[in-house]
Amino acid sequence: MRHEPDLLRDPPPADRLMETAYRRLKRSIIELERPPGTQFSEQAVAREFGLSKTPVREALARLHRDGLVTPQPRAGYVVSAITLSDVADLCALRSLLQSETAALTAQHGLAPADAARLQELCDDAEYGQLGGPHFEERFRRNYVFESIIANGTRNARLTVASIDVLDEIERIVRLALRLDPSMPPGRIEERRALVEAIVDRDPEAARRAMARRTASAQRELLGALAGSSAVTSMSIMLPS
Repeated sequence: MRHEPDLLRDPPPADRLMETAYRRLKRSIIELERPPGTQFSEQAVAREFGLSKTPVREALARLHRDGLVTPQPRAGYVVSAITLSDVADLCALRSLLQSETAALTAQHGLAPADAARLQELCDDAEYGQLGGPHFEERFRRNYVFESIIANGTRNARLTVASIDVLDEIERIVRLALRLDPSMPPGRIEERRALVEAIVDRDPEAARRAMARRTASAQRELLGALAGSSAVTSMSIMLPS
């Protein structure tokens, strides 16, 4: 069974009301239509989606478990904040999981069609920035790239864990790219090194290449977020 990131999944059938409400709300949060700190009520979402309160309530409970919304006493819900400490922890988890994912995929080898597709998706230097024209199309291509590697492990639990981290980090990446859409130097070279190691079936080289790539991604994300006005304008307090 192939596992795909949320970004690449088809919408649920219209008659599955809770799944529809959950997916629409989740995508609106991840794609920053509802930015961190946005407040809303169950009733407002039900009216917006043309649904009864029950599927919306169930969807909100699931999003709360996902960590994307926080209930507010007598005030509905608020979209959960993004913090530097949580981003650092998530990036560290991503590095651990995806480094092992890359090593196992290299060890087992990819089907010819997947290897060819991975090489096709390797280069993305167009426009000289990550947040340029056709951003959504390029963003989806990047998630296809990640999904091919994640699905090559022959370890279903590791694949699912790697995909889950990609889902969690998507909102953070989108926010960081709005703050700083530039193309960091060395990004394409790191990706090429990773693809070469996987195609050559060299597990240790693939593990090192993915570790370098995820470490660079962590620096980029934290740098973009730390440079936002929401962070730079905060008062610095003495530790208690």
